[in-house]
Amino acid sequence: MKKKIIFYLGIILMLGSCYPQGPEYYEDLDAVYTNYDDGFKFSSKGTYSMPDKIVKITGNLIEGEDPEFVKEPYNSQMLQQIESNMSALGWQKVDEAVNADLVLFPAVWTNTTIYYWYDYWCWYNPWYCGWGWSYPSVSSYTTGTLVMTMVAYGDDYVEPSRVWTAAANGLLSGTVNITRVNNAIDQAFDQSPYLNVK
Repeated sequence: MKKKIIFYLGIILMLGSCYPQGPEYYEDLDAVYTNYDDGFKFSSKGTYSMPDKIVKITGNLIEGEDPEFVKEPYNSQMLQQIESNMSALGWQKVDEAVNADLVLFPAVWTNTTIYYWYDYWCWYNPWYCGWGWSYPSVSSYTTGTLVMTMVAYGDDYVEPSRVWTAAANGLLSGTVNITRVNNAIDQAFDQSPYLNVK
């Protein structure tokens, strides 16, 4: 029995040594995902249009209400980073969506997780919690996702069709760190070389 315990302990230590360092910061957990329609010929296109506001997907929009948008200066900074990447790939931005080959829609959504706990053992012996009863404790953290979707429409499509999607998860935790967001935007375009139309 003792030998088995030592054997399993050795395996655990060996496996643990393969990953000497875990994540230390929020940005260590950032992930960027991209997908595209491999039948779409991006090289035959060259113009795009994009809204001047990034919509926030809240999930509680009631019919007739205006949507929420990302606040400034983050809205402009993120749009500028997207435009910079598109320009570097040879795309020209046009004002009117009807005159563009593609429309790029950026959006964000956030999730807030709330932890709530109470020192439940205080009912039995208040001494554990100091004098009197303990108060409930609450903490929370927020994570966010930036989504960019390119949509093609026109004579070749019965309905608008998604031809490229990028999602950067893990962003917008706490306060917005624009450097992290911009790095994620750059990464999304870096791993999408098929978007190059030069």
